[in-house]
Amino acid sequence: MSKKRLTTWEAACIITGYGVGGGVLSMPYLAEKIGLLPSLVLLVIALLASYILHLMIADLALKVSEGGQIVACLSQFLFRGKLKKLLTTLFFVLMTLILFTNLAAYISGSKEIIVGLLPIPSFVATLIFYVIAASVVLFGLKAVGVSEKISVAVIFGLITVLAVASFFAPSHALPLTGGSVNGTLAFYGMAMFAMAAFFSVPQAVEGLNKDKKQIKKAVFLGLFNNFIIIVVITFCALLASDKVTEVAMVGWSAGIGPWAQIVGGLFTILAMLTTYWSLSFALGSIVEEQMKWDARLCWLIATLPSLILALFNFGSFMEFMRLAGGLISIIIAIMVVPAYLNARREVEGSILTHCGGKVTAAVIIIAYILMGIGSVIPI
Repeated sequence: MSKKRLTTWEAACIITGYGVGGGVLSMPYLAEKIGLLPSLVLLVIALLASYILHLMIADLALKVSEGGQIVACLSQFLFRGKLKKLLTTLFFVLMTLILFTNLAAYISGSKEIIVGLLPIPSFVATLIFYVIAASVVLFGLKAVGVSEKISVAVIFGLITVLAVASFFAPSHALPLTGGSVNGTLAFYGMAMFAMAAFFSVPQAVEGLNKDKKQIKKAVFLGLFNNFIIIVVITFCALLASDKVTEVAMVGWSAGIGPWAQIVGGLFTILAMLTTYWSLSFALGSIVEEQMKWDARLCWLIATLPSLILALFNFGSFMEFMRLAGGLISIIIAIMVVPAYLNARREVEGSILTHCGGKVTAAVIIIAYILMGIGSVIPI
């Protein structure tokens, strides 16, 4: 696979692409339950916590002696003693299964939109998305970066069109406050998930040749892009939707007019496509690093199981999103943060120069434990 250097913006767009799919599109549905003002506060908290956590992952990727993906980082800085190899293998298998589930969610969600736009069977729609999504990843990191850069630009363009149209559509009263503890935790959990790009950070580190200044900039820009997208989609969907739907674009575009359903459908497919690119490339890189197999075989292993899961309709879109978010948060809270503290102690120099100590680490662990609770709590 191609190892050409990424630009800072391409690296940022890989991070944006990871989170811009299902989590972002679920935010208005959850925001309606707690109100717009609490939602904005929680989004700011999620952005800050996510930025620090992603820099911790970048620090691990910069310091690891062999490889650079999260499994290799944990193997060096967390798993110790006689059980090191066993723990590394178990974590690799667990994470792979979680990411299969996550990828299947984007195929399932896109399939529903494609069937709504085109008069084709569900089976064919699933295959169309898979072929487009998986083929880009086959050509390597630079191809993913360029594709993400173009797609993110188109996504911002589509959002702008829909946002402007929202102010000319019949408006609805915005829910400013209210909601339950469960609803608040659920929104927070999805906000953290929507800004999560855990497994794309090593790709940014690699593509930027371990340039710390550019890595910090790319991580922030990537997460901030998602923050802006979430705010715009949430506000406009609540303003224009007759009924706020689980996948926000469905109700949002319906409230604007028939033409917006087409634009909204294109946005939804593109958002899920970018996420699939980022996530499947990360998974393929992890498999290649751990198994030492041919890159094309690792690509097939990373993408084919998600197609099979989607074809057999294992769970709804929201179930996929919340399950994946909860499981990943537990991994991050329990494993990545302690590994970062070990790396900070054992290898001199940290990308988090002033705010990466034990107190910050404790706050981040709590933040991600709450994300895990929010991802599984009934709403």
